[in-house]
Formats: sequence, C-alpha cells, structure tokens
Amino acid sequence: MTAVVVAILDRDNWTANTDIIVVVDVARRRLTWVPRDLWSPLIHDRVNAAFAKGGGALLLEALAELGFSANGVLCLRRAASEAALEDASVAVPIDEPLDFWYPLSPTSRLEDGRRQVSFRPPGETLSGERLHQWVGARTTVDGQGTDFHRMRRQIVFLRALIAQGFDFRRVLKDQELIRITGKNPFPLLADVKANWRMQVNDWVDDALIDGKMVLVPRKPNPWWRRQLRQLKARLCR
Repeated sequence: MTAVVVAILDRDNWTANTDIIVVVDVARRRLTWVPRDLWSPLIHDRVNAAFAKGGGALLLEALAELGFSANGVLCLRRAASEAALEDASVAVPIDEPLDFWYPLSPTSRLEDGRRQVSFRPPGETLSGERLHQWVGARTTVDGQGTDFHRMRRQIVFLRALIAQGFDFRRVLKDQELIRITGKNPFPLLADVKANWRMQVNDWVDDALIDGKMVLVPRKPNPWWRRQLRQLKARLCR
C-alpha cells in the first residue's frame, strides 16, 4: 500500500477535531479531501473526531471502513501549520468574486462576532491572516457556501504552494506538534507534484444522525448499475 493520511487539527491541542483530512495515494498520483462531517459508524460520530478518540490508528480504521485505505498518518497540530506558513506568500487564481463571513479571529466562533472578507478575480497573493481566511472561510455572505467550497479552495492553495517550491519540511520544526502513526509518510509525501489529481470526496448525502447534521456515502443509483453492466457486456463481446 502506498497511501498515507495527512490530518490537521482545528485547534492547538491533541483532543481537537481534524479540520482537514487528506488521503495521499502515491500509486494513483491522487489526493482526496475527506469531508470532516462524514459519518463514521465505527466511532458513531463524525470522522473528524476519530483522532481525538483514538489517535492515528483509529483514524485509519474509520477511514478504511469508509473506503479510504492507507497505512500511515501524519497529524499536525494547528500551531505546526501556522508556524510553517508564517512567512509564506502564495499567489492563487480566483475565478469569481468571493465574499465570506469570518470570525474576528481564526479560532473564534462566528456567533461571537464576525466580519466580511472578500477575494476578487483574477487572483490574489495571500499572506498572513489573508492566507488563513482563504483556507478556512466557510460561511458565504449569501448563505450558499459549504465545506466543499472550502476544500476546493484548499486544493487551489496546495497546488500553488507546491508549484512555487514551498519547503513543507517547515512543519516539522517542532516535533512536539506532530504525530506519526504507522508507515513513515515523508518519503511518499515528497513525491507529490502540483499536477497530480486533487479531488474532494463529494459523493455524499446529508443526513441527521443522533441529532447531528452529518454526511453519509451516497448509495449508487440502480439505473447506473444496469448501464454499467450493459457497457461491460458490450466490451467483453
């Protein structure tokens, strides 16, 4: 197996949820963003709670049950990613005007105060707080934003980082802020290129479980199954 998971905690402690979960499949040259609200039957909670409940091993089990196989985890506390990006300046393309409500500080709640942040075409060079706003903003002013939009902006951001030769070893500066489970992820992660396929796992549906608004894997449409069987039959003639 040649896949590892990179997870980033949404707060600077080991009991926080994993705000970002990415499965890096080197064999397929593919990175997949896993929605943090995806329901995990194994832990009977959202998958982003797995690391806090049982570390990297439980996160790997929960992801495997959902169809994401990997044999290692690199988990970063928020401070590790913030320190690595402290002096970064990243140019990202912007296709359309974007307007969000954002907390007064990156780790506070919208309910405790908010401000509008905007991004405009054709692009912007992000640094400092603007960088964290791009990666983390979720609630659009018009109310149409979702976590999937946020993950797609993270993809744009990561491609730009890789393309400009960002030194990702900066996240390893303080070993107390990282935890590794299973296979050493660094040799595999060093192979990732900006032209690899980067995707969001959005084949999901909304659901209400135990009073929580969550996401569940979407069930295949029987019509598509019939079409696929018929196509396979024709190809095998």
